[in-house]
Amino acid sequence: MFQRVVLTGLLVSFIGLFLGCVSTESTSVSTQDFMLSMQDDALFISDLVPGDRIEVSVEVDGIMEVSSHRAELNHQGMVTLPLIGDVRIEGLKLDEARNIISKTYGAYYVNPPVVMLAMVNDGDSSEWGSVTVLGRVNQPGLVPVASRRGIPLSAAVQAAGGFSSSAKISDIRISRIDGKGNKIQVSVDFKQIGLAGNSEADLPLKAGDIIYIPERIF
Repeated sequence: MFQRVVLTGLLVSFIGLFLGCVSTESTSVSTQDFMLSMQDDALFISDLVPGDRIEVSVEVDGIMEVSSHRAELNHQGMVTLPLIGDVRIEGLKLDEARNIISKTYGAYYVNPPVVMLAMVNDGDSSEWGSVTVLGRVNQPGLVPVASRRGIPLSAAVQAAGGFSSSAKISDIRISRIDGKGNKIQVSVDFKQIGLAGNSEADLPLKAGDIIYIPERIF
């Protein structure tokens, strides 16, 4: 009996020490500090990375040869496209990828093709994890992260069905565990993204982030 009590006490102490490694209290930080917590991640990538999805249309002489074809960059950084097969576009910006695809398709036509290229996010799940959207949205729950670059706040809200009529969009709270195991939180005014056109306010999110939209008090 004495041994069981001792072992139980040791186990409780061990769990307490383990949990003590991660702070359970949130620390409010500025947007700048919140962004700094992401610099060890792959969220500032402006180039195409594995997991990104693109939509390609190809028009030649007024005829749509390829219409809204969607493809995902695989782990080799390539996409498979109609007629031309695999094309490596990892590490390229969207305009650079469009030029490569145009040049590749151009080998099959006398006149140069017009290539339209855009990024899309239509997956229901992702190997890159998910964020949680809670509070006053129409479809609260998990939202898959589009790729290794993360997902913008606006895209996460849209994927959660958009704001409900009672949402207080001026005080969206985003929580995350930083690289040191601390729980940090930042408040975002969504009006700065839409009405003010401040793209910096559209924070990139990473897997594990929690977004809470509070209720507006009428």
